[in-house]
Amino acid sequence: MRIRTQIFIWVFLATVLPLTALTLGMTYTSQAAYQRDVDREILTHLEHLAGALSRQLAADQATALGIARAPAVQAALPALAAIADGQAPADFARQRNALNRYFSGFRTLLPGVFVLRLLDAQGNSLVKVTHSHVGKPLYESLGGLRYVEQEITDPAFVQALRELPPDEAGALHLPHNRNELNHAFLLRDAVVPLHQDGRFVGALALTRLGDQLDRLLDHTPRLYDGRLWLLESDPDQHPQGPTVLYADSGERRFAQLRAGTDYFRAPWAARWLDRLAAAPEGVWRDGERLVHYTTWLPWPSQLTEWHLLLRTDAAVIAAPFERIRWGIIVFAATALLLTLLLSALGARRIARPLNSLTARIKRFADGEHRQHVDAGQPIDEVRALADAFNYLSDTLQAAEAERDRAQHMALQSNKLASIGQMAAGIGHELNNPLNNILSYARLIERSLREAGNGLDAERLGQLREDLAALREETLRASQIVQGILNFARQVPPAYATIAVCPWLEKTLALVRQAARDRHVALELDCQAGELEGDPHQLQQALVNLLLNAIQASADGGSVRLSARTAGPRLIIEVRDTGSGIAADDLDRVFDPFFTTKAEGEGSGLGLSISLGIVERHGGSLRLGNHPEGGAVARLELPLKAGSES
Repeated sequence: MRIRTQIFIWVFLATVLPLTALTLGMTYTSQAAYQRDVDREILTHLEHLAGALSRQLAADQATALGIARAPAVQAALPALAAIADGQAPADFARQRNALNRYFSGFRTLLPGVFVLRLLDAQGNSLVKVTHSHVGKPLYESLGGLRYVEQEITDPAFVQALRELPPDEAGALHLPHNRNELNHAFLLRDAVVPLHQDGRFVGALALTRLGDQLDRLLDHTPRLYDGRLWLLESDPDQHPQGPTVLYADSGERRFAQLRAGTDYFRAPWAARWLDRLAAAPEGVWRDGERLVHYTTWLPWPSQLTEWHLLLRTDAAVIAAPFERIRWGIIVFAATALLLTLLLSALGARRIARPLNSLTARIKRFADGEHRQHVDAGQPIDEVRALADAFNYLSDTLQAAEAERDRAQHMALQSNKLASIGQMAAGIGHELNNPLNNILSYARLIERSLREAGNGLDAERLGQLREDLAALREETLRASQIVQGILNFARQVPPAYATIAVCPWLEKTLALVRQAARDRHVALELDCQAGELEGDPHQLQQALVNLLLNAIQASADGGSVRLSARTAGPRLIIEVRDTGSGIAADDLDRVFDPFFTTKAEGEGSGLGLSISLGIVERHGGSLRLGNHPEGGAVARLELPLKAGSES
């Protein structure tokens, strides 16, 4: 699978997909919480509206009860009692006029359409005052009393009047409100029974058409574009189901004459009634519609229930969240396209250095070990990979250099061993002739002293000079042979504990005179403790290094001897201020008899002997040039005998 596809899948699965799922999930969670808030808001709104309707009905009943308790009405109670006994009071016309005037005074107090009636014990209208006129007694009765409306022949209504609790306002449908076509208003009348000495003698009735309720309902806000219904349930009068009092659908209003009963026949009415039987208020879902409803008793003394319903479209409530979800989908699609684009760019940015690194690794495998890649990559992981490759290359090159150096040292050691064996043989062979030459030189010198008187003085002096030169050269050759024998002998170290700093000071004392002769300053920087080794052999090796440094330094220069510990090793450095070692001579400095000094100043065995001593101690000796000038000899020795350096 290509890296671009991998990056796309990773980014998509790690960011776009979970982010989209999370935001979509949050919208549904927020929508559910918002729906609960909407449900509470609508139900609270319906409860407030139900309270306003109940207060309006209670106000009408309180008004009817207050009028019934008024002195003008109470004064008519004896006349009503007489009428109940079948007697027509002589002064009833005067009382009727007084009540007409009293009732007419409510035109300024009761808003809208109203009808005030004073009924006798049979429910007939003795007094009738409306918002616009006063009723006249035009209808004769069998008892000789005139009524303002036709007589009522409804025993059930009369029985309902008698059953009303005393001194309370009840709710009844007055048959007086039906017209010739049997049309009537829906709102019940507020009726207060009147009693004289505990005897029912009549009633006071206040009729409101419901226009004030219509205005209240019409001006109520329809939350979330809902449609409002007000239903009435009365199992005694309408067992078929609730009737419609008010509805936005069909524009049903209280102040409308109805010829018959208008039952609630919505397509979802039956299912809602099942819900209503389980819970008197709440929220019911009808497909994509929501029905919020509440139930209460408008007249506490009766079993009649009113139901307020607000039906809303669930899509209206969910519309903001649907827009958000569409926005999320658009965002996800945009993010998908951007992910594809960024994956391609990112893959190119990653693949290019990786391809370059791959090519260099192949060349590295083919033997081109001097390979380096650009470590200045903007991506940390690619930069780390480049650094790792460069580190691998450098490490392998260093390992190769160390291997070559080790091979060179091994070759040098083998060469020294071979040369040592050869030198030992040559030394022994040369030592005897040299001793013989010295012996013969001494004999010749003795013979010259004995026979000197017979020779020419000038000739004698010349012979003596020649013999001295012969003896001097023979001694020099003997010293060279002795050095060869010492080089070849390779005596094992006699280990002892050495206090490094005092030992270095004694070693410097051995070469101090040579330094003074060449006007070279000696410096010591010792930060070491103890060392296990042969103090005499190591001192010989160190003296050779110091003498070489003194001879390489110019007049007025300096030689610095420093010592420090690094882990389990002791590091001693001898640095001079000379011209350094020529590049062509670096590989030959440890070869026996190789020297860059003038003839007669050195045999070329000092560094070879020093190298042998150091290696017998398990250490290493390296010569090189210091970056600031001059040569530096670095001697590393294990602090403990037998440990690795």
